[in-house]
Amino acid sequence: MVTINLLPIKSELRRKALIEHIMLLVLCIVIVFIGMGFMQNSVKREKEILQQEIVTTKLEIQKVTKEAGEIEQFKKRKQELERKLEIISELNTKKTGPVEVLDQISLIIPEKSWIKSLNNNGQNLVMEGLAVDNPTIATFMKRLQSSEYFNDVELILAQQDGSNHKFVIKCKIKLPA
Repeated sequence: MVTINLLPIKSELRRKALIEHIMLLVLCIVIVFIGMGFMQNSVKREKEILQQEIVTTKLEIQKVTKEAGEIEQFKKRKQELERKLEIISELNTKKTGPVEVLDQISLIIPEKSWIKSLNNNGQNLVMEGLAVDNPTIATFMKRLQSSEYFNDVELILAQQDGSNHKFVIKCKIKLPA
């Protein structure tokens, strides 16, 4: 005898299996979309954090650049002030230098001689004058050589001019410290 199963068990099982597979496929797709959403949010947050770091870094760069510019300005100003101080000290030296030199010449020059002209060119000094005799010129030169204000004393000219003796003496000015 042939038995026929009239119950649709296999088709029912296939249908259930198909529904389970479809449900599993839909569940997997939903899980994938949820995972992609989490990944997208994570990447988006990381992007925002990196953009914030970029903005912060740019602000720090601008701040440091500004400070570097200020430092350069301070360095330039310091150099300018140092240069001005050097000029001031040089001017003070030059201001008192000629007075000291003239004072020293007035103390050194013998009684029987006088200076007609002084010519100062930097450290070089040329004096033209008259003296009663040659020993007076020699005394003047010796006093110049022994002074701390003059060195390299050299007689350029000594000649008789009527009753007096004309002289030209060249020396270098050396201001004491």
